[in-house]
Amino acid sequence: MKLWAIIEHTFREGLARKTILGFFLISTFFLLIAILGALFTPDTIELQNPQGAAEQIKVFTDTDMLRQVQAFLTGFINFAALVLSIFATASILPNTMEKGSIDLLLSKPVSRHEILAGKIAGSLLIVFLNIVYYIIGMWLIFGVRTGFWNMGFLAVTVSITYTFVVLYGPMLVIGIASRSSALTIILLYVFLFLLSPILEGREAISQLASSDALKTILDIVYYPLPKPDALSNLSNNLVLNPASSWSSVIDFMPVWTSALSALGFYTLAFYLFRKKDF
Repeated sequence: MKLWAIIEHTFREGLARKTILGFFLISTFFLLIAILGALFTPDTIELQNPQGAAEQIKVFTDTDMLRQVQAFLTGFINFAALVLSIFATASILPNTMEKGSIDLLLSKPVSRHEILAGKIAGSLLIVFLNIVYYIIGMWLIFGVRTGFWNMGFLAVTVSITYTFVVLYGPMLVIGIASRSSALTIILLYVFLFLLSPILEGREAISQLASSDALKTILDIVYYPLPKPDALSNLSNNLVLNPASSWSSVIDFMPVWTSALSALGFYTLAFYLFRKKDF
């Protein structure tokens, strides 16, 4: 019950700071754009065949093309969800550690571990519900308009949420150590948009540099850290391939190595929070 009370408090904080409302409005805005796009997209397009004659092509009968469209949407959703989720949740823990807020929580019969666990669960639940709302909405719009119900697109809900879960570990460590939401956001964005793509392309970089030593260094940095770019590729493969082929076409190495990375960051976060002088 204590844990649930802290989760509920995190939700109320999200409502008070308009975090949940902002998530909802942004997602709804893009869903409305998708509805308009679905309404005004024609069922057929006219193309010239090799003989030069006009030919009517049905837009929604090519399953491979529909999967490609959904893969494009998945890339956009993954990018937007991570950017917005980092921005929206980075301040939750630093705000909790402010004088007055943390004093009030510590004055109650609740342990520091319960406080941190409740804040983590509340933050992740806010993000998860928003991702579920948006992806299920897009899946329904796409399915109703095209008749193509791709379960892989629905499964992206899990992979994108998982990506944020593993990124939230370093966010916690930075937030607890610095008590700064701005620093947390900056460092996570630097990692997400600069360091992670470099590490994901480490083999190509080392080949261009003709340096085995560089590859070794990049590998040493790569494996202990979360792998958002590799997990994004996994999401695309969920969409592009039927469920029956997932086990053969999807590389699950980023999943378990990111899980180990997240475990290390979450453990460090709990240790730092327990030792923090409030």
